[in-house]
Amino acid sequence: MKKLISSCLFALFFSITTQHQSVSGQQYDKLNLDSQPLSNKVCATCHGSYGVGNPIVGGPSLAGLEPWYLKRQLEGFRAKHRGNETDYVPGNEMQVSVARLSDNEIEEVVSFIATWKPVEPEQTLSGDANNGSALYASCAACHGINGMGNELLGAPALVGRDDWYMARQLKLFMSGNRGGNPDDVYGQQMRAGVQALGSEQDINDVLAYINTMN
Repeated sequence: MKKLISSCLFALFFSITTQHQSVSGQQYDKLNLDSQPLSNKVCATCHGSYGVGNPIVGGPSLAGLEPWYLKRQLEGFRAKHRGNETDYVPGNEMQVSVARLSDNEIEEVVSFIATWKPVEPEQTLSGDANNGSALYASCAACHGINGMGNELLGAPALVGRDDWYMARQLKLFMSGNRGGNPDDVYGQQMRAGVQALGSEQDINDVLAYINTMN
Protein backbone atom coordinates (compact mmCIF):
# COMPACT_ATOMS: atom_id res chain seq x y z
CA MET A 1 0.00 0.00 0.00
CA LYS A 2 2.88 2.36 0.86
CA LYS A 3 4.47 1.83 -2.56
CA LEU A 4 1.13 2.24 -4.33
CA ILE A 5 0.50 5.58 -2.61
CA SER A 6 4.07 6.65 -3.33
CA SER A 7 3.70 5.79 -7.03
CA CYS A 8 0.43 7.70 -7.24
CA LEU A 9 2.02 10.77 -5.65
CA PHE A 10 4.91 10.54 -8.11
CA ALA A 11 2.51 10.42 -11.05
CA LEU A 12 0.45 13.31 -9.64
CA PHE A 13 3.52 15.48 -9.14
CA PHE A 14 4.69 14.73 -12.67
CA SER A 15 1.33 15.59 -14.20
CA ILE A 16 1.23 18.90 -12.33
CA THR A 17 4.77 19.97 -13.18
CA THR A 18 4.58 19.04 -16.86
CA GLN A 19 1.47 21.16 -17.29
CA HIS A 20 3.65 24.22 -16.64
CA GLN A 21 6.32 23.34 -19.20
CA SER A 22 6.39 25.48 -22.35
CA VAL A 23 8.33 24.22 -25.36
CA SER A 24 8.51 24.87 -29.06
CA GLY A 25 6.45 22.81 -31.46
CA GLN A 26 9.49 20.86 -32.59
CA GLN A 27 10.53 20.05 -29.00
CA TYR A 28 7.00 19.05 -28.11
CA ASP A 29 6.76 16.67 -31.05
CA LYS A 30 10.02 15.10 -29.95
CA LEU A 31 9.28 14.83 -26.26
CA ASN A 32 5.48 14.60 -26.11
CA LEU A 33 4.78 11.65 -23.86
CA ASP A 34 1.61 10.74 -25.71
CA SER A 35 3.71 9.81 -28.73
CA GLN A 36 6.29 7.83 -26.75
CA PRO A 37 6.32 4.10 -25.96
CA LEU A 38 5.01 2.95 -22.59
CA SER A 39 8.53 2.31 -21.26
CA ASN A 40 9.47 5.96 -21.80
CA LYS A 41 6.30 7.16 -20.07
CA VAL A 42 7.17 5.07 -17.04
CA CYS A 43 10.65 6.65 -16.86
CA ALA A 44 9.25 10.16 -17.22
CA THR A 45 7.05 9.77 -14.15
CA CYS A 46 10.04 10.23 -11.84
CA HIS A 47 12.85 11.43 -14.10
CA GLY A 48 10.83 13.98 -16.06
CA SER A 49 10.09 14.15 -19.78
CA TYR A 50 13.20 16.25 -20.27
CA GLY A 51 15.45 14.08 -18.13
CA VAL A 52 16.08 16.90 -15.66
CA GLY A 53 15.42 14.68 -12.67
CA ASN A 54 13.33 15.32 -9.59
CA PRO A 55 14.94 15.27 -6.13
CA ILE A 56 11.52 15.32 -4.46
CA VAL A 57 10.74 11.82 -5.69
CA GLY A 58 14.37 10.67 -5.79
CA GLY A 59 14.68 10.55 -9.58
CA PRO A 60 18.12 11.78 -10.72
CA SER A 61 18.79 13.57 -13.99
CA LEU A 62 19.30 11.19 -16.89
CA ALA A 63 20.07 13.76 -19.58
CA GLY A 64 23.71 13.50 -20.58
CA LEU A 65 24.23 10.12 -18.92
CA GLU A 66 26.43 7.79 -20.96
CA PRO A 67 24.27 5.29 -22.89
CA TRP A 68 26.56 2.37 -22.03
CA TYR A 69 26.34 3.16 -18.32
CA LEU A 70 22.57 3.70 -18.39
CA LYS A 71 22.10 0.40 -20.18
CA ARG A 72 24.20 -1.41 -17.59
CA GLN A 73 22.18 0.05 -14.73
CA LEU A 74 18.84 -0.86 -16.32
CA GLU A 75 20.08 -4.40 -16.87
CA GLY A 76 21.28 -4.46 -13.28
CA PHE A 77 17.86 -3.46 -11.94
CA ARG A 78 16.21 -6.03 -14.19
CA ALA A 79 18.57 -8.77 -13.00
CA LYS A 80 18.05 -7.58 -9.40
CA HIS A 81 21.70 -6.68 -8.93
CA ARG A 82 20.39 -3.25 -7.99
CA GLY A 83 17.25 -2.12 -6.22
CA ASN A 84 17.42 -4.46 -3.24
CA GLU A 85 18.53 -1.75 -0.83
CA THR A 86 16.53 -1.87 2.40
CA ASP A 87 14.05 1.00 2.76
CA TYR A 88 15.37 2.72 -0.38
CA VAL A 89 12.06 3.23 -2.15
CA PRO A 90 13.41 4.74 -5.44
CA GLY A 91 15.70 1.73 -5.95
CA ASN A 92 12.91 -0.72 -5.16
CA GLU A 93 10.59 1.01 -7.60
CA MET A 94 13.24 1.07 -10.32
CA GLN A 95 13.59 -2.68 -10.02
CA VAL A 96 9.84 -3.11 -10.42
CA SER A 97 9.65 -0.61 -13.30
CA VAL A 98 12.22 -2.38 -15.49
CA ALA A 99 11.50 -5.97 -14.45
CA ARG A 100 9.63 -6.77 -17.67
CA LEU A 101 11.62 -4.69 -20.13
CA SER A 102 13.07 -6.71 -22.99
CA ASP A 103 16.58 -6.13 -24.34
CA ASN A 104 15.06 -4.24 -27.26
CA GLU A 105 13.00 -2.03 -24.96
CA ILE A 106 16.06 -1.21 -22.88
CA GLU A 107 17.89 -0.24 -26.06
CA GLU A 108 14.89 1.87 -27.04
CA VAL A 109 14.84 3.71 -23.72
CA VAL A 110 18.59 4.30 -23.81
CA SER A 111 18.43 5.62 -27.38
CA PHE A 112 15.55 7.94 -26.49
CA ILE A 113 17.34 9.35 -23.45
CA ALA A 114 20.47 9.92 -25.55
CA THR A 115 18.52 12.57 -27.49
CA TRP A 116 18.02 14.72 -24.40
CA LYS A 117 20.17 17.80 -24.00
CA PRO A 118 22.39 17.66 -20.87
CA VAL A 119 21.27 19.95 -18.08
CA GLU A 120 23.44 21.87 -15.65
CA PRO A 121 23.00 20.37 -12.18
CA GLU A 122 22.03 22.53 -9.23
CA GLN A 123 24.55 22.47 -6.41
CA THR A 124 22.73 21.40 -3.25
CA LEU A 125 25.59 20.35 -0.96
CA SER A 126 28.35 22.31 0.73
CA GLY A 127 31.71 21.04 1.86
CA ASP A 128 35.45 21.64 1.95
CA ALA A 129 36.54 21.36 -1.68
CA ASN A 130 40.22 21.46 -0.69
CA ASN A 131 39.81 18.36 1.46
CA GLY A 132 37.62 16.90 -1.26
CA SER A 133 40.43 17.36 -3.78
CA ALA A 134 42.70 15.13 -1.70
CA LEU A 135 39.96 12.55 -1.21
CA TYR A 136 39.17 12.53 -4.93
CA ALA A 137 42.62 11.12 -5.71
CA SER A 138 41.31 7.59 -5.18
CA CYS A 139 38.28 8.32 -7.39
CA ALA A 140 40.43 9.70 -10.21
CA ALA A 141 41.99 6.30 -10.90
CA CYS A 142 38.72 5.18 -12.55
CA HIS A 143 36.62 8.32 -13.06
CA GLY A 144 39.47 10.44 -14.39
CA ILE A 145 41.31 13.47 -13.09
CA ASN A 146 38.71 15.73 -14.70
CA GLY A 147 35.77 13.56 -13.64
CA MET A 148 34.85 12.70 -17.23
CA GLY A 149 34.77 8.95 -16.63
CA ASN A 150 36.34 6.03 -18.46
CA GLU A 151 34.23 3.60 -20.46
CA LEU A 152 37.05 1.05 -20.66
CA LEU A 153 37.05 0.86 -16.86
CA GLY A 154 33.27 0.99 -16.67
CA ALA A 155 33.40 4.25 -14.72
CA PRO A 156 30.82 6.93 -15.64
CA ALA A 157 31.47 10.65 -15.65
CA LEU A 158 30.85 12.43 -12.36
CA VAL A 159 30.69 15.97 -13.69
CA GLY A 160 27.26 17.19 -14.64
CA ARG A 161 25.51 14.83 -12.23
CA ASP A 162 23.23 15.62 -9.29
CA ASP A 163 25.29 15.93 -6.10
CA TRP A 164 22.36 14.88 -3.89
CA TYR A 165 22.02 11.67 -5.88
CA MET A 166 25.73 10.89 -5.81
CA ALA A 167 25.75 11.49 -2.05
CA ARG A 168 22.90 9.01 -1.62
CA GLN A 169 24.66 6.38 -3.72
CA LEU A 170 27.98 6.81 -1.90
CA LYS A 171 26.17 6.27 1.39
CA LEU A 172 24.55 3.11 0.01
CA PHE A 173 27.95 1.81 -1.09
CA MET A 174 29.45 2.76 2.26
CA SER A 175 26.73 0.93 4.20
CA GLY A 176 26.98 -2.13 1.96
CA ASN A 177 23.38 -1.76 0.75
CA ARG A 178 24.65 -1.30 -2.80
CA GLY A 179 27.43 -3.31 -4.39
CA GLY A 180 26.87 -6.38 -2.25
CA ASN A 181 25.67 -8.66 -5.04
CA PRO A 182 28.52 -10.94 -6.23
CA ASP A 183 27.36 -10.47 -9.84
CA ASP A 184 27.67 -6.68 -9.55
CA VAL A 185 31.39 -6.43 -10.30
CA TYR A 186 31.49 -2.66 -10.72
CA GLY A 187 29.35 -2.20 -7.64
CA GLN A 188 31.77 -4.27 -5.59
CA GLN A 189 34.65 -2.13 -6.84
CA MET A 190 32.82 1.01 -5.77
CA ARG A 191 31.96 -0.52 -2.42
CA ALA A 192 35.67 -1.11 -1.81
CA GLY A 193 36.75 2.28 -3.16
CA VAL A 194 34.29 4.29 -1.09
CA GLN A 195 35.91 3.06 2.11
CA ALA A 196 38.42 5.87 1.59
CA LEU A 197 35.59 8.18 2.63
CA GLY A 198 35.30 7.81 6.35
CA SER A 199 32.32 10.01 7.09
CA GLU A 200 29.35 11.89 5.67
CA GLN A 201 31.45 15.06 5.79
CA ASP A 202 34.04 13.37 3.58
CA ILE A 203 31.27 12.59 1.11
CA ASN A 204 30.15 16.22 1.09
CA ASP A 205 33.74 17.40 0.69
CA VAL A 206 34.53 15.19 -2.30
CA LEU A 207 31.24 16.16 -3.95
CA ALA A 208 31.99 19.82 -3.29
CA TYR A 209 35.22 19.30 -5.20
CA ILE A 210 33.44 17.51 -8.04
CA ASN A 211 31.04 20.44 -8.23
CA THR A 212 34.00 22.73 -8.95
CA MET A 213 34.67 20.67 -12.09
CA ASN A 214 31.18 21.34 -13.41
